Amino acid sequence: MISNKKFKKILNDIKRRPEDASKELGIEEKVFQKYLNGEMLIPFDVVKKSVEMWSLNYNDFFSVEDDAPKGFKYMSSSDSDLSKRLMHRNNKPYYLYKDTAYSRLSPFKPEWIEELLVVDNNDPENNEIAYNNGHFLHQFTYFIGEVNFYYIESGVKKVAVMSTGDSMYISPYIPHSFATRKNENNANGIILALTYADKLDHNCVDELNAIGVTLSKKYKMNLENEIQAFKSNLKYFLQINSINIETLSEKLNLPEITNFEKINQLPDYDTINKVAKYLEINLRDLLPIHNDAKVTIKKNSECNQWYYPNKKNKTYIFTVLAGAKKLPVSKAFEMQILQETYNEMSDLESPTHQYVYNIGQNPCNFYVNSHFEKEILPGDSLYIKPNLRHAFSSLNSKLLVLRTGGKISGDPLYHFSHVEDNQISRVIDDNKQWFNQ
Repeated sequence: MISNKKFKKILNDIKRRPEDASKELGIEEKVFQKYLNGEMLIPFDVVKKSVEMWSLNYNDFFSVEDDAPKGFKYMSSSDSDLSKRLMHRNNKPYYLYKDTAYSRLSPFKPEWIEELLVVDNNDPENNEIAYNNGHFLHQFTYFIGEVNFYYIESGVKKVAVMSTGDSMYISPYIPHSFATRKNENNANGIILALTYADKLDHNCVDELNAIGVTLSKKYKMNLENEIQAFKSNLKYFLQINSINIETLSEKLNLPEITNFEKINQLPDYDTINKVAKYLEINLRDLLPIHNDAKVTIKKNSECNQWYYPNKKNKTYIFTVLAGAKKLPVSKAFEMQILQETYNEMSDLESPTHQYVYNIGQNPCNFYVNSHFEKEILPGDSLYIKPNLRHAFSSLNSKLLVLRTGGKISGDPLYHFSHVEDNQISRVIDDNKQWFNQ
């Protein structure tokens, strides 16, 4: 639905009073005011004319509708079954897909996938394996049963032999595939494939598309190693400031950085700090992530784990699964529930969007703000909003949990944190004109 509130924000941004905007759009002022007050629906023709007149984007006028008003969204295993679809590869059944819980707000798109192809070897060159082309979204995968994970890295086909509790992360556009490994139980393997966007989302892609391939390629940094990442990143900020390395060296009395291309070790902390202060940026902005793995494979036996909240009060056991340094607020866990009844010590709160799937054999109870909400059966799943206080109780039930930062993490979080408390409601739901008449 076209949002009257977003239309008001747009007018503030482009510094138009309602009377100015109505005049430019050729709309009677009283009618236009009814659009802004929500008394009348805004016709799409009004949006179309506004976009053409003021160089706006169509999506500026539409709000994300909240489909999780209670703070969470639940999907039962039986509802997941209704979304079943069979995928063929090489003219034979290959995967059975089912949806699990997600929201309009969530950055992830999680799928339950049964591997229908059974292989009797671990050869990555197996002709029966149908590799895909990779995809735009990051992917975390949790394995249930005997599953082979096939992927192509730097042009080389590889295979990882995975079992229940193992996990992996792959970067965008890594070609991959999965198959059941022949086993005594003749049971097909299952994966929970949780794909998600991080900072490079579809809005970013829209901007890159408008900028074009030739100019967009110039953004790309060399992150091959720590030194190249530092040099590439510093060059980025020098270009922003229109200052060359010789001038920077002279201004800061740092002759050691004059011969920039031959730097073969990271400058010391004091030097980097001087550069950051002179360029008026944060120290961390000069130290980008480098050489992060495109594929991470983690065996369950290798995973770190701990009690929550602590050893004295053992409410949950958290086992940390596969992840990536470049996604510091995307974390996946197995969470074993140790408490039979709810108590406040078991409350959890995370500043991330969360996906939860009951991978255990037993049901568990789900609580929000100390109140019982639902029984979560094996195969049921949840989406939970950031910062919602929640908890689980059961004996020996086990959950898969994926946490992702969404849009309000990293720099957007820092920017939001600079807003005064009494102005936060305006950021979220601004209904004021930028000046008083």
